[in-house]
Amino acid sequence: MMLDELAIDYSEYLKVDNENEVNALKDVVEDMLTRLEEFQTFMEMVRALRVESTSMHYNTIKEMKSKVTELTETVNKLEKLVNKVGEDVELVDQQLTEAEACMPINKDGPLNSIFKPFFKKQEDHSLSRQLPAYEPPVIFKSDDYFPTAEAIDALQITESDTTANK
Repeated sequence: MMLDELAIDYSEYLKVDNENEVNALKDVVEDMLTRLEEFQTFMEMVRALRVESTSMHYNTIKEMKSKVTELTETVNKLEKLVNKVGEDVELVDQQLTEAEACMPINKDGPLNSIFKPFFKKQEDHSLSRQLPAYEPPVIFKSDDYFPTAEAIDALQITESDTTANK
């Protein structure tokens, strides 16, 4: 009998009531599953909005591509024009420096320059005649880089005629 009582007492120690812990764990798992489903729904909404936004703006972006390409070409032409203008300015500046070197410089004071016409020799006239004739350099033309409105209209008319014949 004593052995039976001892076994019953020890069996009481081995009895574990983990129902509360299991229920708490089930509640946590259910809560996490609910949040996971909410997150999945949210991600599906974001994906749908992204697809809608992409398809909605794709055509706008595609239309702007030609304008950006045209703008890029215009900027490139403008850059070439600016470089050509810079070269032409340097050329004209160089010619101006050379022309100034050929010109007789008045080293006399103002008093001497007043009387100089009276005492001037005929050689001075021959010097001015010996100066080479000025030939202007060939400089840029904006039409080479940017066609005029008439040329653009003519080009568009030609393109429309070509398209109509096809």
